[in-house]
Amino acid sequence: MDGVTPAAVVEPTDAKELAAIVQWARSHQVALLPATTGLYLPLGNPPAAIGVAVSLARLNRVLHYDPGDLTLGVEAGLPLAEMQKLLAGNGLFLPADPPYAGRAALGGLLAANASGPWRFAYGTWRDFVVGMKFVTGEGKLIKTGGRVVKNVAGYDLSKLLISSLGSLGIVTEINFRVFPQPRQTATFVAAFTEAHTALAMRDRIVHSVWQPQALELLSPEAARLLHSTPLSPVAPATGSVIPSDHWSLVVSVGGVEKVIQRYETDFSALARELKAASFTVHHQEEERALWAGVRDFLPRTRESNPATTVVKAALPLTQIGPFLGRGQQVAARYELAAAAGAHAGSGIAFLYLLPDPGMADAARRTAQAATEMIHAGNNLGGRVTIAWCPTEVKRDVNVWGPLRDDFPLMKKLKAQFDPDRILNPGRFVGGL
Repeated sequence: MDGVTPAAVVEPTDAKELAAIVQWARSHQVALLPATTGLYLPLGNPPAAIGVAVSLARLNRVLHYDPGDLTLGVEAGLPLAEMQKLLAGNGLFLPADPPYAGRAALGGLLAANASGPWRFAYGTWRDFVVGMKFVTGEGKLIKTGGRVVKNVAGYDLSKLLISSLGSLGIVTEINFRVFPQPRQTATFVAAFTEAHTALAMRDRIVHSVWQPQALELLSPEAARLLHSTPLSPVAPATGSVIPSDHWSLVVSVGGVEKVIQRYETDFSALARELKAASFTVHHQEEERALWAGVRDFLPRTRESNPATTVVKAALPLTQIGPFLGRGQQVAARYELAAAAGAHAGSGIAFLYLLPDPGMADAARRTAQAATEMIHAGNNLGGRVTIAWCPTEVKRDVNVWGPLRDDFPLMKKLKAQFDPDRILNPGRFVGGL
């Protein structure tokens, strides 16, 4: 973890064992690092201390499942992919498609609030979770919410745990509401010479009665990375559907056949009106490969270039284009290759800085460029963080960006849930 190795890894078999581990760590002032798969460990600041890593790999049971009531309760160490496989047997799914969806466990995904393209139609983890159990930094086992939405009353503490990076508690059980799978789906790709024209099509869609499942924007550089050989096995399928010399707006829709046909008619007409360079329609295997490539763009890019730094900005919809434009200018000034993308209907933009492996001062340039991008996004009314970067870049950049007015409240919450600062110390906002 950022160059530091824990002294041991412990794997409790249930919540009581986990609570006992936390109580022991508190009495001995040993820092705990929740890390089941480790896939999201690069997020956040370097830790202030690492004593023992806690893996929930053995807390992986399905606790209750009622397909008719659209509810499911599981332990936090269960991989998302296994849960999706179970749900698919009843024509259901959890609309969560984050990076590393094929390997990551549920507890870590909630702690990072990791999401993907489906957030446009379905929201994020806060919209799926109706209850949970977790262990605080005092070793107390807390239950919040219920099994179904109608049972949730009072303060919903689960909302605090989601995106807290394990700094307030370690989640042990989660109750979800799940969703029926769409009968049919289709994906449309409209290619444009300029980003602002692709975003104009986005604007027309989001301000209409149309209800797509996802709206993604990809720069030409991002498309070229999708096509490149190190990113296989998705490259052969995606190479023919995402233009590598244009900005692409990728739109997913679902419904019955007549609804899909109407979407195709309407969106193709809109693309023609906005003078799109091309408009293509994709189904079944080709469509699944396309979205696998989009969803796994981050992990595959990091695998092919370990120096990758990802700048993430939550912005007003109108500011996605200006932010990506300024970010690309900054990257060019520091002679850094860059790709861009966005959950275009949700206001989440990404800039991928891709230093050349032979660049002598790559970490310094990347840190300076990323810092400028943080300020640029904040000036546009957004919140910008460095979602992923190498350890050497973290030493020269504040990955969480400037502190905001809510930081004193965050400190009070940390003191309430983890008074001795043993859970992931230093990694969260402001060194919490």
